[in-house]
Amino acid sequence: MTSTRQTRIRLFQFPRLFSIPNLSPFCSKLETWLRIAGIPYDVVDTPNPRKSPKGKLPFIEDAGLRIGDTSLIIAYLKKTRGIDPDAQMSSTQQATALLVQRTLEEHYAFVILYTHFIREQGWWHTRVTFDAVPTPIRPLVARMVRRQMRRILWVQGVLRHSDQDIIEAGICDWRAVLAAMSEGPFFFGERPTTTDAIVFATLATTVLTPIESPIRDYLQSHATCVSYAERMRSRLFPELAAEVASAEVSGTSHATGQTN
Repeated sequence: MTSTRQTRIRLFQFPRLFSIPNLSPFCSKLETWLRIAGIPYDVVDTPNPRKSPKGKLPFIEDAGLRIGDTSLIIAYLKKTRGIDPDAQMSSTQQATALLVQRTLEEHYAFVILYTHFIREQGWWHTRVTFDAVPTPIRPLVARMVRRQMRRILWVQGVLRHSDQDIIEAGICDWRAVLAAMSEGPFFFGERPTTTDAIVFATLATTVLTPIESPIRDYLQSHATCVSYAERMRSRLFPELAAEVASAEVSGTSHATGQTN
């Protein structure tokens, strides 16, 4: 085994919120994948992504080497660690996995940006992500970041549509993804794969947070969908599931920190 394989990975990502791995589906995806693969790591809370290799989070550091982009990171770790949760997938499952990934990462991720940071129902909760910014300049920084988010969504195309159309497009994404989901404990059946990391990460930030939207209502109306998200959290992040259970016993909302 090489020294690279013996090195404990450092995972740079946004700080946790709402008792889920991460509000960012990409940060959550990578940490979930690391747990599925059983690769040891240490989290480095990184509120500002500007110094990352690609200007985005998450990224990892492995024996001094910094790598960004979750797909590139996972490919690198499969190669250097010799661990591949997807090794037994059929060609049909591999094709489905790519379609699910494209749907959730290349379209629905922008819907999340809209529902969580642009819609007022989401912003009321996610504005706490700026609490680390010094108080005198916090409103200015928050306005600048939201303005940049709007610009990204306008160029990408999502923000050119009405709220109703954006929400309906997000629901359509989930109809397609859930139609491909097996009845087993994981997306393709009995074994977790990278697809589970993607689906769970995206579900968690949508249904296991207090951020209200019709998409959340649609997903929460599907009992199997909610049970999948809660089951994945319990199996892979038992400490977060314990936080939720403790909050419920104490009468405090794990999502908002408020007393019921």
